[in-house]
Formats: sequence, C-alpha cells, structure tokens
Amino acid sequence: MRPRDIWHLTHQVARPILEQSIRKYLIFWLAIIRPLNTTSELLLFKVLGHPERYAILRRLMAQQATLSQLGQAFHKTPAHIRHHLKILEQAGLVEFVEARRVQGGPEKYYRATQRALFIHQAVLPETPKRKTGITIGSMDAGIEQLAVLVGRRRPGIFILPLPLSSLDGLIAVRQGLCQMSTCHLVDPQSGEYNRSFVRRLFPGQPMALVQIYRREEGLLVQPGNPFGLKSLDDLARPGVRLVNREPGSGVRQWLDLHLKHLGLQPELIAGYADVAHSHQAVAQAVQSGRADAGIGIAASAGPCGLDFVPLFEEPYEIAVSLDGVTDRRLAPFFDYLSSGEFRMAIRGLAGYAVPQNAGVVDVIR
Repeated sequence: MRPRDIWHLTHQVARPILEQSIRKYLIFWLAIIRPLNTTSELLLFKVLGHPERYAILRRLMAQQATLSQLGQAFHKTPAHIRHHLKILEQAGLVEFVEARRVQGGPEKYYRATQRALFIHQAVLPETPKRKTGITIGSMDAGIEQLAVLVGRRRPGIFILPLPLSSLDGLIAVRQGLCQMSTCHLVDPQSGEYNRSFVRRLFPGQPMALVQIYRREEGLLVQPGNPFGLKSLDDLARPGVRLVNREPGSGVRQWLDLHLKHLGLQPELIAGYADVAHSHQAVAQAVQSGRADAGIGIAASAGPCGLDFVPLFEEPYEIAVSLDGVTDRRLAPFFDYLSSGEFRMAIRGLAGYAVPQNAGVVDVIR
C-alpha cells in the first residue's frame, strides 16, 4: 500500500481507533514505561487523561480561538473553559496569541503551542467535515496567510500548518504524518537548496518541489541596533548574546555552515546553545532582552518593534509526493499558488518576494 493510501485510510476509516490507541499508549508510556520525573510531564499526563481538555487542545490545534468561541463550540461557560485553558497553558500545550477588539470589548485568542503539535501523532487535529484536509509542516507567516486565503477562496479545502522545522517536516512527510512540508535547506557541498535532502530522504520515490516564494533572512536586533551588528562576525563580539534556532531548522543549518566558512567556533558565540523554535519565538526573545540578536525573517521583526539587518535571501518550497501533485482533490490548492491574489498577499509581507516560477513543479527522482 502506498503512503497516500495509508493516509486516506487512517483519516477516513481508522482515525477514531488510531486516536484512542495512540493516546492510551502515550499515557501508558509516560506513566509506566518511563517514570514521571518532572512537573511538566505530570501536567501532560493530566491533560491527555481529561476528555474536555483533550477536545479543547484538538480544536486549538486546528485554529486559534477565544474563550467565548470555545464555550460556544463545547456548550460550556467561559469560566469552565478558562479553567481548562489554564491547565493547558501550565503544561506548555496552549499559549496566548493576541487580544483583538470585538463588539463588547477585547477578546484573547489562544492557540496550540509547538510542543503540542510535536505530539500531533497522539492528539490529531480536528478537521472540518466535508473538506479535504491538507497538513503542511511549516513555521512561516506566508503559509499562515496561505491557509487563511485558501479557506476563503477554496471552501472545499482546509489547510493545517504544523509548526515543524524543515528537516522535521520532511521526515513527517516520509512517515506519513503530514502530506507536504515547506523547506529551505541548503546543501553544504553544492549550495543547492532542498533537492539533495529530498533525494536522500525519499530514495526511489518520485517527489516534487514547488517554489512558492523567496524570503529575506537576517539579524533581528533591538530598536536602533545598539551593538551596531552588521554581519555574523559581530555575533562573536564580547557582550553580544544570540538566541539560536533548533537543529534541523533551515536557519540553524545556514548559520552552522557559514560559521564554518568564517572559521568561527560555535562556543565563541554567547547564547549559541539557547534555542527558540520559531521566527516569532526568536523575535520575542530579542524583544524581552533575553538575547541581543537572533536570525529570522524580516516579517517577524516589525510586530515586535525590532530592527532588521538583512543577511541573505532564500527560496522557500513545498515538498510533496508526485502523487500528491496529481491528486485531483488537491488541484485547487496548487492552482491557487499561481493566482494573482496569492502573489499580491505574499508581496505584502515584509521581506517576501514572488518569483516568476512560483507554482512551477520540479520533479525530483
């Protein structure tokens, strides 16, 4: 049976059984096979063992929501939902996103954290009925925008971005845990992006890379750039502290490659081992003063009031099986990547550019 067939079987026939069995196994593993030694693990056990919190977490994995929206969805009072959200927050599975002004006053929006989505094999996100669900391993503002636009313009499709690094996303595709993944991994030998990684991870399987846009990456620094940082060399200066990205991310790979080219040892850079798991998390770390600089996309600087020092531009592509590209149910999604509306929306994001070959499929064998 092909991976695509397994995916459809899992989500159309065996999904309830799979959810229950994986959830029980994870709880059994946490509680019995491996002792619960930390408060964090005890809280995770408590969350997964409660059906209401389990349901709330699944809902927030699918989309952001407020207390009122969750209360309406589950026919509970906001106070009842708040109690469970507090426990989910303490477990590191849910986080506050932003407050938006609506009729009657500001509403707080919550979402599932990266940690929650790292265990999405056990807590499968909720997918609307009568829609084709597309799971994309990605941590990018452009993909979030794409999910919103496709939801509006292609009502038969539901996109769920899973916050996975480029390498973790490709591995998730290989394991059948998501259908496609964005990636921006540079080969240290050839300097080529993504192709060598796809060939190595999917030997003998026809794959496709679809370029969607290019992004500008650089140093996120405090307003006014008080340290006068201009290049990677400056990160080794005394008094400068970096917040890094996790191994497997495209940014971490690029940084390690260029530090090697510069002859800079990672241990010479203060904060090299201090890791954040998204562009937004890097920006927040710099904004809070936890770090003086971090590498991220230009679009993450503005919302946190940070300055941006450009370092490089990179292609950003979607890796998907060739069967996925030819699947007629996914055709509206791939068609939309070439639409004028999508191109205009992406160009509106700081540091993003849409090349002429956006939406073109490059077959990898």
